[in-house]
Amino acid sequence: MAKLLAQQAEFGPGIDPVSPLYGQDAATYRADANTPLQDLETIISTSVGILTVVSSLFFIVYFFMAALKWVTAGGDGGKVGKARDEMVQGVVGLIVVVAAYGIIGLLGTIIGINILNPAKSIIDILPGAG
Repeated sequence: MAKLLAQQAEFGPGIDPVSPLYGQDAATYRADANTPLQDLETIISTSVGILTVVSSLFFIVYFFMAALKWVTAGGDGGKVGKARDEMVQGVVGLIVVVAAYGIIGLLGTIIGINILNPAKSIIDILPGAG
């Protein structure tokens, strides 16, 4: 029995502590706990990151396709104008994606709620949420 307790105290391989509060005070555990709110935050954060990467890749492909249309226009003013418009639309789309993230952060700072880190804000506001 003493050997098992010693292994648990050392957190040996495959040995979990008896309590999640083992070796921690309640405030540390509350801040480090993996709550459903933090799980939701992780899902949202990952989704936003993936959408940002996908939109950036879409911009690169769209921009280079428009550039290829411009190069192959052969001097035709209508085709060159259309290709230039597509390139501008791609740049505007990328600016909108980046600006949206910045505006959300700025809005959260003005309001006083960290919109980009909602779990911490909700845990601080709601009693017993953490």
